[in-house]
Amino acid sequence: MLDEDRRPAGRPSVPPVLSISEILIYIFRELDNASRAAAARVCQTWVEAALDVLWEDLESPLPIMALLGPIRDYYTRGWDWETGSPDGDWPRFASYTKRVRSFSYDGRLYSRGGYTEYSIASNVPAKLLSYVATNHGAYLLPQNQRLRWRAFSEKSLQEIPSFLSPNIKGVDVEIKEQTSSAIYQLLRTLQEVLPHDMVSLRFVPHNTMGDELEAEMTRAINFRSNLRVLRLPVFPMNTSMFIPNLRVLEAESDSAWNSDPGAILLHLSEKCPLIEDLRILFPGDSVLTAESVRPLFRCSNLRSLDLEYTGAVDIQDQHIREMGGAWRDLEALHISSRRAYDGPLGRPSGIPIASLVTFAQAFSPKLRKLAIHINSSDAPLPPNPPVCFPNLEFFSVGTSRLGYSETEYRRIAWFLGSVLPLRIHSVNSDVLSFNRYRSVFKFKPHEDGRFRWSASPVWDMVSGMLYDYRKTSSNDA
Repeated sequence: MLDEDRRPAGRPSVPPVLSISEILIYIFRELDNASRAAAARVCQTWVEAALDVLWEDLESPLPIMALLGPIRDYYTRGWDWETGSPDGDWPRFASYTKRVRSFSYDGRLYSRGGYTEYSIASNVPAKLLSYVATNHGAYLLPQNQRLRWRAFSEKSLQEIPSFLSPNIKGVDVEIKEQTSSAIYQLLRTLQEVLPHDMVSLRFVPHNTMGDELEAEMTRAINFRSNLRVLRLPVFPMNTSMFIPNLRVLEAESDSAWNSDPGAILLHLSEKCPLIEDLRILFPGDSVLTAESVRPLFRCSNLRSLDLEYTGAVDIQDQHIREMGGAWRDLEALHISSRRAYDGPLGRPSGIPIASLVTFAQAFSPKLRKLAIHINSSDAPLPPNPPVCFPNLEFFSVGTSRLGYSETEYRRIAWFLGSVLPLRIHSVNSDVLSFNRYRSVFKFKPHEDGRFRWSASPVWDMVSGMLYDYRKTSSNDA
C-alpha cells in the first residue's frame, strides 16, 4: 500500500508541484485578492506565497492602517487617526509590510473634495507616518521597489520620502498646485536618498519649472547611469538626460535648440541608441521639419515616437517611406497632430489625407497607433487595389480642420472606411484646449465622457458617418 493511502481521513495532501514557491506565485497572480486570502487561510504550505502576492502591490495606505486597528470612514465615528490610536502589534505589522514591493497613493481619495463616496480623514498618511515612526522606526516599507504618488497638498508632498526604501527602483510623482519651494525641497531629498541603481523616474509638476528647479532635477539625475525610464514632461531636455541605457525618454525641447531641433535629436540618437519610447514637447516657435527628424532613423529600436508640436511639419510621401523603412518595429507614431490654427477658419492644412495609403504601405504591420494632422480638402476615392492598415487600433487627426460640406464629410468617411481596419469605429480629435502634457495616445475623448467636450464636433460627425458606413458594409456582406 502506498504511503498516501495511509493518510488519515480528512487530511488531504498538497501535490508536490503546488509546494514550489515559483509556481505558487505564478498561480496566485492570476487570482483575485479574495482567493489569495482564502488560500493563505486553508493551507499552511501556501501561506507565504499567497501573502507575498496579496501584499506586493498596494494602491492605498488603508491595508497598512488596518494592521494597526479598525478603520472608520470620514463620515462615521470611531478611530480615524484623530480620536485615538490603537496598540500596534509591531511584529505582525513588520511581517506584512516587508512583503510590499509597490505602493501607490492618490491624494484625491483622502480629501473632502475627492471623487470617492467615502473619504478617509485628509491627514491619514501624516498620522500614520508619525505613529509608525514613534513606535516602529526603520523604513515603513523596507522592501518597496516602486512608488507612485499623486500629491494634492504640500503635506502629502513632504510624506513621499517615508515610503521610499534602499531597494527602490522606480519613482512616479505627479504634483498638483504646489509651491516651488516645496518641490525644490522634495528634489533635494530625492537627490540624496534615491539609490544610484534605480531604473525609472517620472516627475510631473503642475506647472513649468524655473532654472533653480531644473538644475536640481539635473543633479538628481546625475550619477544614475542605470536609468532606463525617464519621464520629465515639463523639464527642458539636456545632455544629462542622454543616458546610454535609456529606453524611455519624455521631456520638453530646450528653447536653445529652437532654430535647429535636428541637432539635439542627432545628439540624442548618438548617446541613446537603444531608445524605444521617445516623447518630446517642442515649443511653438521651434523650426521642426521632416529633415529634423532624420537623425532618429538611427534609433532602429523605436517602438513609440511622440513629437508634440503646435507648428506645422511638412511631410511628403518620400519622408513617410523613409520613416517606415527606418522604424520597422514602430507601434505608435505621433507627429504634430495638435497644431495651433495658423490659417483662415475652415481652410484645411496638413498631410494630404491620401497619404494615409502611403503610411499603410510603408510602415510595418506592427503599427497600432497613428496621430497626424491631415488635409482632407481633396479626399480621393478608396484605393484600388485596396490598401488598409492591418493592425491599427487608434487613429487621431488632432486639431485637423474640415470644410463645411456634408458631401465632403461623407467622402472622407468613405475613404477612411477603406483604409482603416474594421476595429476602428471613430476618429479621435482635439480642440485647442487640449492639455499638451498629456500624450495624444492617452487622451481619448470618445472613451471618457468627462472629456467629450474636448473633441471636435465636426470630426464627431465624420465618425458617425464612418460608423454608418461600417454598418452598411457589414449588412451588405
